[in-house]
Amino acid sequence: MRHISKTLELSTKKQFELIDITPEVRKALSESGVKNGSITVFCPHTTAAIRLNHNEPLLIQDIMRTLYHLVPMDVSYSHDLFEMRQTVSPNERSNGHAHVKAFLLGSSENLIVKDAGLQIGKMQSVMFVELDGGRSRQVHIQILGE
Repeated sequence: MRHISKTLELSTKKQFELIDITPEVRKALSESGVKNGSITVFCPHTTAAIRLNHNEPLLIQDIMRTLYHLVPMDVSYSHDLFEMRQTVSPNERSNGHAHVKAFLLGSSENLIVKDAGLQIGKMQSVMFVELDGGRSRQVHIQILGE
């Protein structure tokens, strides 16, 4: 059984941004030599997510609009009441909305590897979802298999 780990370094530019990381995930899989197993793509940030979906500009607009409808920025989030919180970083942002969005979306995807290929749908892409950018971000890829 092989175990390979890789970290992607990303730099986001916008507050809300979807970045298609499918090519990087496929490259990591190819370099691993794993033919059958699984691959986990994990985001270690609490204001970003990993999701599978169709990378189409109008759909991305729909996703953004829906997320901002479900979790608006102009609501008072307790997380943003810095004077009431126990620990606050010196340059912390008012980003309660981004934490809630990330909670709803999820931090990882676990995918099947079969015959050295990533088993995702024809129209699916692995997307890094930035909810509080621009920032420097990381994505961890772990591949297990034979």
